[in-house]
Amino acid sequence: TESVCREFLAKDDRIKYYRHSSNLEMPGNCNFGIQKAMYPYIAILHDGDRFKPDLIERWYNAISTNDNVGFVFNSIGTTDENENLLHFDKQFDEGVIAGNFLLKKVFFRNWYFGSPVYGEAMVRKQLIVERGYLKKRYGFYADVDLWMDLLHSNDAYYCTETLITGPSKTLQPRLFDDHLIKEFLYMFRMQLVHRKKAFKGQPWKLFQESALCWMQGLISLNFRLLLLVKNFSFMSFVKASQLLKKSFVFLASWVVILILYPLLYPILKLFKFLKQLTSRPLLSNAMKFLSLLLEEMVRGFVMI
Repeated sequence: TESVCREFLAKDDRIKYYRHSSNLEMPGNCNFGIQKAMYPYIAILHDGDRFKPDLIERWYNAISTNDNVGFVFNSIGTTDENENLLHFDKQFDEGVIAGNFLLKKVFFRNWYFGSPVYGEAMVRKQLIVERGYLKKRYGFYADVDLWMDLLHSNDAYYCTETLITGPSKTLQPRLFDDHLIKEFLYMFRMQLVHRKKAFKGQPWKLFQESALCWMQGLISLNFRLLLLVKNFSFMSFVKASQLLKKSFVFLASWVVILILYPLLYPILKLFKFLKQLTSRPLLSNAMKFLSLLLEEMVRGFVMI
């Protein structure tokens, strides 16, 4: 990485390269870059992705012409080994999205606690400085806390064009078994914090939102535990209990899945095998249908 960066330094004196003696991890590195930035807008970009030549221009035009927009994000696609586009998301229409809507109707209504912003966006530097930068306690997912925090008082802008693409997980697999539960705990804590902030002074509404958050949390946790059973080793599942031990409610869910493990394991493994059995279009579509059906049944079981 350093040698590649040095080549660019030699070609363009606008580029600045910093190398740390130890890994600051995502929030630390991001905060360092923001502090070093000389201009009012920050473009947060990730390694391994491809960017359209006009990405920065599109972001800049959107944020600089809309005073209440705190950040700009866009459609992101996945590609195969030849960089052919396999899939892309189009979550919203082009234009400004009201912060209140994006926070309460999108972030707060996602049962998996997923983020519609995939970590790459242009943000107003001053807003990040005012809030005290990214919070290190949320680790790799600190940017999700940033987006929600900004939406309390700012709008967002969405570009429908797929300006960023990255390789699919099958081409660039990640060892995320240890992160499934960590991610859940980070997201759950963020959701509680931001619901308290969003509904401050509305005790009844806050009670409803807190209850809903716990219900969503149980659904999300059980779904992730089933993913551990289906995709990873028994030891990965056992390790999850260490992360959940501080919450009796969440640990109880883990115990239920543990008791059902001898039944769930062969069923989920068989399902995974059948899903990977063939790539023929007709059977593949049938398996996708059965996959969605089983997932809905699992979600329904967890909700019951």
